[in-house]
Amino acid sequence: MKAYLTPEDKTFLKRVSNYLNSLGMTRGYINFEMDTYDSRLKSDDIEWNRVTRFDNNYSATIPEKLKPIIRKIVEGVDNSYIENDTDLDFGDVEDDDVNYQGYEIVIDTQDRDISLTHTYSYYARGSENSILFDSEEDIERFDKWMETIMDEVEVPSDGILSIDFNGGGDSGYITNTFQPTGDVVPDIIENWCYNQLEEHYGGWEINEGSDGSFIFNFNDSTVELNLTYNEEYNVSNTLYEESFG
Repeated sequence: MKAYLTPEDKTFLKRVSNYLNSLGMTRGYINFEMDTYDSRLKSDDIEWNRVTRFDNNYSATIPEKLKPIIRKIVEGVDNSYIENDTDLDFGDVEDDDVNYQGYEIVIDTQDRDISLTHTYSYYARGSENSILFDSEEDIERFDKWMETIMDEVEVPSDGILSIDFNGGGDSGYITNTFQPTGDVVPDIIENWCYNQLEEHYGGWEINEGSDGSFIFNFNDSTVELNLTYNEEYNVSNTLYEESFG
């Protein structure tokens, strides 16, 4: 990795390290958020007058003389990408799947080095979970539904209807129509579906959430619940690191 620190920069970073140590800090973190669609680090996008505190300890003030050093590092790393005609690396992740992107400056007071790390997070599909409601009690309930509240529901030739659900951000919903016919789902069945989600997959609607469907099989009077959680992954790539010790 290319070096950017002058002897004067290193001397000042040692003073910053001593200052952080006096506050009981072994590291100082400074984070910058980026637009998720950016493929470059852009120093000009930063409101440097607002960069005043270390992110891991708001009582620790960022010295004004530290800002030009950080800016030089950010611009140097960005210029190296421009010179090599490359963009920030998201690996196999599609740009549209990235939900957060930023970079982090870390001053390590023990190893006496400073680094710049590109961080991003993205959502991906987890493993599928499935429950088949096929006990004698389950079949008896299904047959009762058919006789009482689903007697006018259109059943396709293959005998399969489904109800989809989706949850995330601490809220979730079950669609109130059967697929593929579009018939309205009776309240009793909708409530039963909600109860099964809460009983078997409590938290299905929390944070990244999940989605799936209830498959109603009129051939054997069973219901299958399929659910897939969404998972958030965090990735960090160190783009620069230099010792000042």
